[in-house]
Amino acid sequence: MDFVFSPSEIMPMLACLPNAVGSFSVYFLAGIAPCLLWLVFYLRRDRHPEPKKEIVAVFALGAFMITPAVGIEILLINAISALGLPLLVSVILSNVVAIAFVEEFAKYAAVWLKEQAINQNHYLDEPVDFVIYMVVSALGFAAVENLLFLLPEVGKQLAGSATLLQVDGAAYLVLLSLSRSMSVILLHTLCSGIVGYYMALAFCHRERKTGLLAAAFFTVSCLHGLYNFSIMESANDLRFLAIPLLILAALAFTLYVQFHQLLKMKSVCSMRLK
Repeated sequence: MDFVFSPSEIMPMLACLPNAVGSFSVYFLAGIAPCLLWLVFYLRRDRHPEPKKEIVAVFALGAFMITPAVGIEILLINAISALGLPLLVSVILSNVVAIAFVEEFAKYAAVWLKEQAINQNHYLDEPVDFVIYMVVSALGFAAVENLLFLLPEVGKQLAGSATLLQVDGAAYLVLLSLSRSMSVILLHTLCSGIVGYYMALAFCHRERKTGLLAAAFFTVSCLHGLYNFSIMESANDLRFLAIPLLILAALAFTLYVQFHQLLKMKSVCSMRLK
């Protein structure tokens, strides 16, 4: 079937194009800007900066990993629901195992794929580098997650005004995104950073590798899951908001201490995964 548009039909479509492009640009920038700001913050903590191509590659792989992660999450949540467990047990398992663990492992997998499976990164020569690469992967993951989170709000605004170019619409979207930068996006970086700390210990103490990595994933998955659960419950009881704040504070302090411990370790140790 041939589709033929008359000039009178084409002109309104072309007139809407700048608004559509502008709206998409506002949406995209609002979604990724907080992650880029955190990226700059963390990279400036690195005394020996990593090559930009490595940072870009890990960020991109972290962003890509959200696709398999979401698919696995859906399968696991459905499987847990089908078990017929008590509601509280089902909710806890869904948050800790189906969501938190899957996301934490997905971010770890991005670093493993890039720095170990695909090619050995010869710049990965300091224990602290593991924290940097894990945080970069987390920010790539969080950037796509943030875009997906903002999408329904974008749909509502476009349905009402057909553009995000108005100051009030764009400002609300940016503020919503920035609020997530100090909550769930920060959570992603802190959890991944702590996994990176245990990765460094594991690669410098191979005899303890399995135990260290298991402890890392267990800890961050439980805290990540508790964070998600508390945010859900805060819709009915605002007192639950204290839990996410305490989790973020505890993770931030822990990663600060761990990062400075890694800075004191020898600059080079055997990093290659076998």
